[in-house]
Amino acid sequence: MTRLLAILLVFLPCFHSLSFGEELRYATWNIRWEDPKDVEKGDAWEKRKGPIADVIHSHQFDIVGLQEGSPYRLKQLMELLPEYEIILSDTMEYNPIVVRKGMFTVADFGRFYLSKTPEKKSKSWDSKHARYCTWAKLKFNQDSLYIFNVHFDYHGKDAQTESAKLMNRKIFSMAGNTAFIFAGDLNFTAGSKSYQNLDMRVMKDSRNAADSASAPNGSFNYFDPQRSSSWTFDHIFVSPPIKVYRYEILNETYRDGEKLRYPSDHSPVTIRIELGSKN
Repeated sequence: MTRLLAILLVFLPCFHSLSFGEELRYATWNIRWEDPKDVEKGDAWEKRKGPIADVIHSHQFDIVGLQEGSPYRLKQLMELLPEYEIILSDTMEYNPIVVRKGMFTVADFGRFYLSKTPEKKSKSWDSKHARYCTWAKLKFNQDSLYIFNVHFDYHGKDAQTESAKLMNRKIFSMAGNTAFIFAGDLNFTAGSKSYQNLDMRVMKDSRNAADSASAPNGSFNYFDPQRSSSWTFDHIFVSPPIKVYRYEILNETYRDGEKLRYPSDHSPVTIRIELGSKN
């Protein structure tokens, strides 16, 4: 299939080039699909898109892996983020990767399905939907960084376990010794059976590896700032040499004139890292 890099933004004259050893901010964020019930409850997309863009702006993320996008909503969001570009093909809408313009060159990108036949659209095991991983190889100077952005099935426990095993193999074969970030809404918590099938020889959990961490609430927030959550389904894993300075679940809210609300039913999870220094 012919790949297409769609850049949904206006040209900006000032670029920032990443140097190896420089700090980088990554975020993973499930921005919530269109559910008519959300409109009834006051959480419509038209209200949420501005606050989502505001969080990305204010925290100055360099790369964002999104889940539950859609073509028209991503177009609207990118119009609010002119300093960012989106890596997108006709099969990547719902797991797009967004990068700060001018920091990276996109060397390659694509997707594979979380199934027994990852090269074609398919679902396996007890998965309810055909899920996939969006990936990109980013280059800066002479160095590279792989991004693997996923949204695991929420229904099938076997699908979650087998998807974790598949990601072990894919990351090992595709990234090799190249630095990588593997993140997304995995729909399971740390310590679960599915989590235990992730190979920590290949990757490390950024929350455990961080010099400091802040998680005032779980990443799944029920769309309710008044409700405490212990559920963290959104995770960020990195290649072992990457230095993780800070891990955060951002408890960001906005006021719509009636009350405080969350921009999504998931809170963004972010890390501040250093890719390393050259030997």
